[in-house]
Amino acid sequence: MGIIAIIGRPNVGKSSIFNRLLGRRESIVDDFPGVTRDRLYGEISWDGKDFYIVDTGGIMGDTDGATREIADRIELQVRQALNECDGAVFVLDGKDGLTTSDEEIAGMLRRSGRRVVVVVNKIDNPAKLDAAYEASALGFEKVLPLSAEHNFNMGELLDEMKAMLRDDSGFEESEDIPVAIVGRPNVGKSSLLNALAREERSLVSETPGTTRDVVDSIAEIEGTRFRFLDTAGLRRKARINTNVEYYSNVRTYQAIDKCRVALLMLDASELVTDQDKRLAGQILERGKGLVIVVNKWDLVPNDVKAGDKMRALLKDELPFASHAPAVFASALTKRGISRLNQRIKTVDENRRRRISTSELNSLVREVLAFERMPGDGRGRYLKISFCTQANGTPPAYVFFVNDEKLVSKPFERRLENILRRMADFSGSPMRVFFRNKHEKES
Repeated sequence: MGIIAIIGRPNVGKSSIFNRLLGRRESIVDDFPGVTRDRLYGEISWDGKDFYIVDTGGIMGDTDGATREIADRIELQVRQALNECDGAVFVLDGKDGLTTSDEEIAGMLRRSGRRVVVVVNKIDNPAKLDAAYEASALGFEKVLPLSAEHNFNMGELLDEMKAMLRDDSGFEESEDIPVAIVGRPNVGKSSLLNALAREERSLVSETPGTTRDVVDSIAEIEGTRFRFLDTAGLRRKARINTNVEYYSNVRTYQAIDKCRVALLMLDASELVTDQDKRLAGQILERGKGLVIVVNKWDLVPNDVKAGDKMRALLKDELPFASHAPAVFASALTKRGISRLNQRIKTVDENRRRRISTSELNSLVREVLAFERMPGDGRGRYLKISFCTQANGTPPAYVFFVNDEKLVSKPFERRLENILRRMADFSGSPMRVFFRNKHEKES
């Protein structure tokens, strides 16, 4: 997903816009200039597109003393946000008119080369629209009058933000297989990348959090090109104590969004944590293939049943991901690394696998004839007319039924298990939908 930065001088309403876009109070809003000092990120969806917005601190311009030190820190944060974003929303105060600080920020935005939409905030009535026309003097193509407080033109702003996003669809259709390497800090992600690439592509240290950003590397292995995205260790929100770590978390989820297959790395010497479970859930929920890599296997005591015990543990702790293949490896000794290549390719193929319509409807006629169909308890039972596979990835199946309200969660899970037995879907999420038959006919 892309990033749109919200930029401007203090007290122009950036945080109010951020909160209005998110639909909740996520950022501190105050009339005192400089309340927002660090970057704050939120995830939103608009018109079928998901993306991040980042609220930045107000650029203060000419100051001195201790205030200058704070101003420099804020400006550094803004420049970092600009380096990473697809586009910027430049917020002006419709009550103040253009200021020298606004003109300086406009220069910074022009030099950044990013797409920009100028927003003139606090336009609470038509009499103030002249302030929006005055902003055209800055030379940017898009100028939008707006009131975050009264929700005026917020939909138009979202349209402009969506238009600034880069198209990353090439990741899904590229010949290279994009692979995100994710997990908690210090589980060996960077070491794994170096082992796969057969050279040092990423800095390795025993200090958790050494990798702050995503390391993007192309490596050809046995004739297949992989695009590895090494990410920072994902921490629980309660343990995120700097804006840099928060930003690293956002980039981790961006890497998952871009990849087709994610390698979830676990530490063989530790139990599966709640953070590991959440991360596995996010990978599958976002429609990505999943391979579980149990790293540091060289530290596990010799036991012929160690692998079976670990598989049983993974099945108990990650039941929703029981279809994902697990590889026991050591990035340090290279043990098990050679198997990852084929596992990744197989899972990538499984995300694109299709079952013919004739096979699916054979499933409806033959298999479901022996299933106990859910009902409403008053003699009315679910009936399935036919099934079809939707286009796209991951595999999605639509069952047309007499009444979708009769479908129970256990029955939905049972259907998914039946579908998984029809072909190899290991490591791939699967979607099952139910539609009333008359919807298809209409």
